[in-house]
Amino acid sequence: MADKSKILVVDDEPSVLEILTEFFTSKGYEVICASGGLEGLSKAEMHRPDVILLDVRMPDLDGITVLRRIREVNPWVGILMMSGNADTEAAKETLQLGAFDYILKPFDFDYLDRAVHKMLTAAAPADAVPGLETSSVSTPEASQHGLLYDLALEVFKVARTMTSESRASLGTALESAALGAVQKGVSGEKQEVIRSLNHLRMLLRFARDLNDIPDDVHRDLEAKIVRARRSIGLG
Repeated sequence: MADKSKILVVDDEPSVLEILTEFFTSKGYEVICASGGLEGLSKAEMHRPDVILLDVRMPDLDGITVLRRIREVNPWVGILMMSGNADTEAAKETLQLGAFDYILKPFDFDYLDRAVHKMLTAAAPADAVPGLETSSVSTPEASQHGLLYDLALEVFKVARTMTSESRASLGTALESAALGAVQKGVSGEKQEVIRSLNHLRMLLRFARDLNDIPDDVHRDLEAKIVRARRSIGLG
């Protein structure tokens, strides 16, 4: 049997640590807790969790700084930011740094469960994720140009279906990010590919949330991003 997936919860509120530990333990995960940013960094290095739930505001070291430091050494571990305040600028910054999402307290536990599952499936083999059947993960063949090229092609197709207003505000930015990933991939600049793909993911979330693209298109492109990064050894 595969080991349990590990979730690191970093929050300075004991009640949050307690409720998240209880919830995810009941789902079959191993939960590790840290009561502040510095402890979170230490435990992330020590335990190498599969997913990190990270509070934005903490007294010793804020979550954005922790996110930035983790991303310097681990570009792909799934990190979900948590906050008691709707801070648009903080949300944008965390997404630009590669966070999976920015959610508000009190939690929507159904969404939280789905988000953790999605982060795990994006980063781990199917048999390592509780409740995920191997047959549910499809990995189609790449074209002769490579998966980064295929991803960019799909992004261009989607951008051209947008309204003129949406295309002007987000469509061209999506195309630029996708093309940048291809160019960096060709030149072998893996860290720059990571930055381009993270930027593309952020833009796609904005497009989805603004109803510029439907949910199913967003999910399809997100899956293509995961496959593209794996194709060049970033998964």
